[in-house]
Formats: sequence, structure tokens, C-alpha cells
Amino acid sequence: MVGSALSSYKKRSGPCEKERAQWKKFTACECSKHDTLRDGWVIIFDRVYDITVFAVTHPGFDNAGQVSTALAITRNLGKDCTAEFEYTHSLTAWKQLSDFQIGVLTCCGDPNCPECSSLTEAQLTMMRGDDNAEDEVNLAPQKHPLPEWLPSEVVNFWQRYKQGLTDQLARYLEAAGYPQTRPEAAAPAQPPEEREPAKRRSIGWRLRRLAAGGRT
Repeated sequence: MVGSALSSYKKRSGPCEKERAQWKKFTACECSKHDTLRDGWVIIFDRVYDITVFAVTHPGFDNAGQVSTALAITRNLGKDCTAEFEYTHSLTAWKQLSDFQIGVLTCCGDPNCPECSSLTEAQLTMMRGDDNAEDEVNLAPQKHPLPEWLPSEVVNFWQRYKQGLTDQLARYLEAAGYPQTRPEAAAPAQPPEEREPAKRRSIGWRLRRLAAGGRT
């Protein structure tokens, strides 16, 4: 009975149309920007999760497994880690994961976008029913999710939470190729004729734009 209940949390396929309609949408390229322990998202079965609070308070950071634990989490931030999560986590972890969900995956429609243009046809098909105003996509929550059960699951949680990412761990991760600060790049100015008015753009519009090589 317990196993059956837990199995319902192990979502082994992407969100259906009804589920998609209930959640905010985030593009794959937006998710890729949230790739540090200070602000970390992951994509699992086309659902977007903000695991920042869990990641930065993970008990593995304070024992002999610190290095491997930090790297295992950090290398998956900002990316689709469906295969690894499914392989390494228990049904209980799947149940807990649901409390970190902030939205579902969508695409930006830019054929030059390395993240969104690599989505599969099956993924794009599921997204065709999306219909969102441009200013309704990629609206990050003001606070990172902090489930009620998490403080009781982690020893010295509040101390870890207040401490955040230590300088020592940040230096280690940077040396390993995972810098924990993102350089702020100025967006290139667009000529007036290339600026698009803020209006409702369906995922169908984005997909047509993608198929047309970026032409509207």
C-alpha cells in the first residue's frame, strides 16, 4: 500500500496538458541560468524544480562525501538531470521532490538557442498547447521553496541555511570548473525594427518560428 502511494510521486513522463495549464512556464535557456548552489534549478521529466535550499543545506557537504556530493549536485544544476535522478534516488526522494516544483518546461522558439533548439520533437509536441503572454514566461518565484519537512530532515538545518555556500566550497567548485557566480553580460541592443511588441505568443508561434529559422 505504501509502495503504491509512493509510486504515484515518481512521475516517469512529462506533464499532461492539464498539469501544464496549472503551472508557470520556464524555457530551457532560462533554466540554464540557474546553475549555482546559491540559485539552483533542475529539469526532471520536463518539470522545473528550484532545489536551492535543499542543495545548500545538504548534509553531505559536511562529511567525508563533501566533494562528491557537492559535485554531484552542482554538475546537474541548470540542466535536465532526469536520467541521473531516476537512477540514484528512492521513491521517498521523488515524493520530496514534488515540493520543490516551480513550473514546467517550455521553449523560447529561437533556432539559435542551444538549449531550446535541442528539445526533442516529443517534448515540443507536448508544449504545443501552451498559450502564454511573453511577460508571463520565466517569472521566477520571489523565494526559493522551503518545504515544511526539510528543517526536521537535516541536522542543524537553520545553521546551514544561514551559513549558505561557504567560501571554501565555492573555491573548490570553481577550481573544478563550476564557478558559483555568474558574470552579468549586457544584452546587445536591438535595432527598432527587430524589437517585438509585448503581446501574447503561443507555443505554436514559437515552434513555427523555430521551424522557420527564426523568421516570423
